[in-house]
Amino acid sequence: MRLASKGGVDFREEQEFRWFRLRKRVRQLFTYRRGADKKVLFIVGCQRSGTSMIHHLFRLDWDTVTYDEMSPLSSIDPKHFRLDPIDMVHERIMAQRAPLVVAKPLVESQNLGDLLDAFPEAKAIWMFRDFQDVARSNLRYFGEDTGHRDLQPILAGDTGNWRAQHVAPSTLKTLQDLYAPDLPSHDAAALFWYARNRLFFTRDFVQDPRVGLCRYEDLVSEPARVMTAGYEFIGRPYPGDRIVADVFSSSKGKGRDLDLTPAVGSLCRELLDRLESLPRLGRPA
Repeated sequence: MRLASKGGVDFREEQEFRWFRLRKRVRQLFTYRRGADKKVLFIVGCQRSGTSMIHHLFRLDWDTVTYDEMSPLSSIDPKHFRLDPIDMVHERIMAQRAPLVVAKPLVESQNLGDLLDAFPEAKAIWMFRDFQDVARSNLRYFGEDTGHRDLQPILAGDTGNWRAQHVAPSTLKTLQDLYAPDLPSHDAAALFWYARNRLFFTRDFVQDPRVGLCRYEDLVSEPARVMTAGYEFIGRPYPGDRIVADVFSSSKGKGRDLDLTPAVGSLCRELLDRLESLPRLGRPA
């Protein structure tokens, strides 16, 4: 099983992974009872920040059930991204036999507090990554206009759109001051990174002991150290270095050549420095 440099997982043989999942389900069926006490982990943060990578590392644990962004937890949403009502999510998760359930509801990052309140044993990992790398990856993955498309609901105050939910007035004011229709595409993508990661502070997740911070660059540089810390944070035994055996760090720093405008670059750099100054998985205070 091999991790791709883009942050996702590229398994050498799809059949190999299907066989692993089948054996995993059978093992859980005969080892654990339905509805037993379990840990719940939510992986959140800005898109293209390493959330897929860490999600898949947890997926390689024999004792997990994992839910990606598009999953049975989002059965009602026509696009299958927004979570179902919390009571439905709770019922489905608690019905699992696995002792650790991992979900990656990125578009609900702003609602993380409500999710954590619904599960007594829940924890969350907020992934963050250098804004230049995220901006570059977003443009390559979602298209050149993705930053502008992501910012429009926020600027319009469309709180029916997940991007604009719980955006602090100060964040909105900053975006309004810097945004223009002719803003370079990489600047717009960087501003969306800013909007999403500022939620970590404006929603007071920085004060919540249930939320752990994880830096993508730490994860790919020292995966065993970071994942060991992650399991300790969750309260589960680390399953061993086999889950990180194929992680490599060639995707670091690929956005360093982005020529952001000084105002946008300075704004994002200040927020990144603030995130990096905090205790995080594998890097305690």
